[in-house]
Amino acid sequence: MKHLKIKINKYEVDSEIILKDIEFTLNKNDRIAIVWGNWVWKTTLLKIITWEIKDFDWIIENIWWMSLWYLAQIYNDDKNKTVYEELKDAFIDINRLEKELSIIEEKMKVCNSDEVLNTYTNTLEEFNNFWGYNYNWIINLVASWLWIIHLLKSKLCEISWWQRTKVALAKVLMLSPDILFLDEPTNFIDMASLEWLENYLQNKWKWWYLIVSHDREFLDKTCDKTFEIQWPRPINFYHCKYSDYVIEREKREAKLQEEFERQELWIKEQVWLVNRFRAWSRAWWAKSREKMIEKVEKIEPPFIPQKAKFIFDKAIESSNKILTFKQIFIWRKEPLFFINDLVLYEWQKIWIVWENWVWKSTFIKSILWEIDFLDWYFSKAKWLKIGYYSQMHEEIDKQKTIRENFIANWLTYSDQELIWILRHYLFDYNDIDKKAWNLSGWQLSKLNFAILWQKQFDLLILDEPTNHLDYDTREALESALQKYNWTILFISHDRYFVNKLATNIWIIKNSELIVSYWNYEDYKYKEEHWIDMDMSLFDEEWQLNLVLEEKLWEKEVKRLKNKFKKFWRK
Repeated sequence: MKHLKIKINKYEVDSEIILKDIEFTLNKNDRIAIVWGNWVWKTTLLKIITWEIKDFDWIIENIWWMSLWYLAQIYNDDKNKTVYEELKDAFIDINRLEKELSIIEEKMKVCNSDEVLNTYTNTLEEFNNFWGYNYNWIINLVASWLWIIHLLKSKLCEISWWQRTKVALAKVLMLSPDILFLDEPTNFIDMASLEWLENYLQNKWKWWYLIVSHDREFLDKTCDKTFEIQWPRPINFYHCKYSDYVIEREKREAKLQEEFERQELWIKEQVWLVNRFRAWSRAWWAKSREKMIEKVEKIEPPFIPQKAKFIFDKAIESSNKILTFKQIFIWRKEPLFFINDLVLYEWQKIWIVWENWVWKSTFIKSILWEIDFLDWYFSKAKWLKIGYYSQMHEEIDKQKTIRENFIANWLTYSDQELIWILRHYLFDYNDIDKKAWNLSGWQLSKLNFAILWQKQFDLLILDEPTNHLDYDTREALESALQKYNWTILFISHDRYFVNKLATNIWIIKNSELIVSYWNYEDYKYKEEHWIDMDMSLFDEEWQLNLVLEEKLWEKEVKRLKNKFKKFWRK
């Protein structure tokens, strides 16, 4: 049976061991999620498996010579290529045959010998066997699936990061490797593309893949096995999807903790007995018991990773109405979308959705009053203070140290105070004078939150706050934002995060902003059942809206009531 066997005995950089004792096998039709903390070298592992890194102590068994393809989370290629040229590169054999045909055609201008004509005929037949005349149709088809067909003539350097990610995905799908390795494929793509990719991998992709992603919903829907790496412990295997893995891991860790404590207690008792009888007539027994203790295979304690602790503070002044929009056009050089009548109230947590990212920054900058509205009535609460978190960490000066970034935000602390703050976000003393450009993406994210914690805001605007964060850190952030009474506007394609946090959704669709109550799950339900977006499943008293009974079967209404029973007034 076809398989890919991976065994990494040791990989080190500058005498530091990066990966050790990693061993697993990919079998036919495996769909695997690899999960770990941000401090583990996940990208390094994928580069080793796909031979981008070769200098290590290893065994990679690929006896069937299966094709492997690695899709990096940050896509870099020749940026002077057009999107069309980049996608055409996926047709390796067709490109080779096109060049051969071109060379033979030049020869035919000079010589029409039987040998040249036969060579041309054979090459043309091979070209046809590869469907050489259909590659333009395939490029346009896949580009249409991912909504990048309008970019085919654009250069890679002229398009955004999220568009480059979609180009890379399109190229991979056309390459159709035997085994696909995806490193954070959902970063930098919009919700529509994410759901399309999810559906494609579930229903149309016929081969194997291994995915590294922090999008828990995406992993649940695309992977049926979960491999966990928690250095320095060996790899753990779970034959289940991510959400089931979380439950199973807790059970395993609880059992391991119990066994560890039981063994520790037993060893402590035996050591006490050995010490008691060591100097008496039973010294032989004590010595024998001591050897027995030495031979016992020690149980490793369960690995409990450190978790960041997010703490936020709220400004004293507040108002029931935070923002008011009335008959406004959001615009840049021309009108982009219209807001008829909209109010953001205190304590609401709003998820902003659109079909792509085109107008995201414009809308945020309009709220921050960096861009004027067109034909507008817009008001802010008098004492409103706005905090902004950017996924590109624009608020952080990469040339400054962590300490200097705090000072740049008018936050001056002693070393002891600064260390106390930073330890909540898993930094240590040695990081204080580290330049920000030396920090990883997840460290920059946590530094950004550490600075936000020291300020007081009534409204927090979050742009992809869970990008770069590992699973434990995302859950810590979710918990902190759920408990805190900030008014929040956030943009995210992490549906797990959205379903936990959102109280309302602002949807930008058909050049207009509309409102849907509740979270993403509710929004999709209403969309599928043709229910008005501005209709809440619950009225102000948290009771089932009777209008739903006119649109849904009574049985379905009862199911909804049971599902959301915790919101009903008892």
